[in-house]
Amino acid sequence: MGNLKMVFRGTHAFTFTLPQNAEVEGEDYRTIDVPGFEAVCAFSRLDQLQATDEPAFTHVQAICVTEIEDWDFRGGEFASVLALPEAVRWVLCFPVTCEDGVHYALRTQSLPSDGDDVFYTFASLASAALFRASVQAVPDLDTLKSLTPQPGDKLTVIRAKDWSWDEGRNTVYIQPWDIAEIEFVVDSDVRVF
Repeated sequence: MGNLKMVFRGTHAFTFTLPQNAEVEGEDYRTIDVPGFEAVCAFSRLDQLQATDEPAFTHVQAICVTEIEDWDFRGGEFASVLALPEAVRWVLCFPVTCEDGVHYALRTQSLPSDGDDVFYTFASLASAALFRASVQAVPDLDTLKSLTPQPGDKLTVIRAKDWSWDEGRNTVYIQPWDIAEIEFVVDSDVRVF
């Protein structure tokens, strides 16, 4: 699990389809296709994939990969990377909002998707609370790689009254009685490869 990386792509619809090629400017300033897809390594940098004349993304693909093909795909201040489809372990697609044209946030129905004591997990892991067992979660979307989703899983947001940190796994454990609020993101889904 230590070699896994999370990358993110914005889309204009709910989809698991990943591009097979990415466009890059060659040495002669012509655009060429290279195998793989362009993504960013932090959810907060999603806006860097959006063209200025393009409408805001409505969904995001959070993609867990075994390796990054090119860490400096576009170079300069642009923070994108190139990943190959064969490196993909799983893809989570979920809805987002973008109120200011720059900063994206997970779209939820009732529970705010960020703030103090807000954590992210998958429905299959959150179900542990039904059996009075602790729920494993992560503090941000960038660390979802520390969790193992099941096919068809839903992204789940939890606001906790208390939690304990697991340094070795970079996750938190939340006891069922410490769950203040929970929301299953209905328009989310996982495909495992």
